This record gives sequence, C-alpha cells and structure tokens, in this order.
Amino acid sequence: MTSTSQAQLSTRRRAPSRRIGTAMAAEAATFAIASAIHFGTGFTQAAIPELVIAAVLAAGGSAVLTRRAHAWGVAVGVAAFATFGTMVGLAIIASGRQDLPDLVYHASILTALVITLAGLARTRPET
Repeated sequence: MTSTSQAQLSTRRRAPSRRIGTAMAAEAATFAIASAIHFGTGFTQAAIPELVIAAVLAAGGSAVLTRRAHAWGVAVGVAAFATFGTMVGLAIIASGRQDLPDLVYHASILTALVITLAGLARTRPET
C-alpha cells in the first residue's frame, strides 16, 4: 500500500458520513418549512432567520454529501451556527411569544442539531 492510498483511506475515515449530510439536509428542509409557515402567517421576524438557517444548513449538507474538501469544518461551523440560532429562537419564545408548536419545534430541532454536532465530533480529523 502506498503512502498516497493510506492518506486517502485516512481522509475517508475522517470525513463526515453521508448520514450526517442527509441529517443536515433534513434539518434544512424543516427550517424551510417553518419559515414558509411563518411567512404565511405574517410572522417575518421568525421567517427570515429560519430561512437563513435553512440555506446555511443546506449548503453545509451539500458540502458533506458531495465530499468537498474541508467538509468537516464547514459542517461544524454550519451546525454550530444553526444551533446558536435555534437557542436564540428558544429564548425569544420562552421570554414572550410562548407558542407551543414553536416551542416543540425548536426543542426538537435543537436536539437534532446537537446530535449532528456529536456525530461530527466523532469524525473529527486528526491534527
């Protein structure tokens, strides 16, 4: 086995799995749906941030699924951004607009994002 092929195998093992990319794409889809619902009800203060998070998650999921260079770093940054945005949303819901469906969605997607981050931590590249 040549050193090049060993390096390629090592890189493949450290790359995020397709499962993580698929999870990120599914998370992006749920944010897009939540955004559409909020646009439909005129609640643009939530719809716009959700749409931004959806777009960023979709880009990160795409980077993982297409096996782009630096996909792990992109995925971690994207998932952390989405997690932070979701925590801000939860804080806003908890401090004022206490809508049960929004609360359930944000708690559920936060759990999914934390699981995604944990999966990414397991595939962390060696330095």
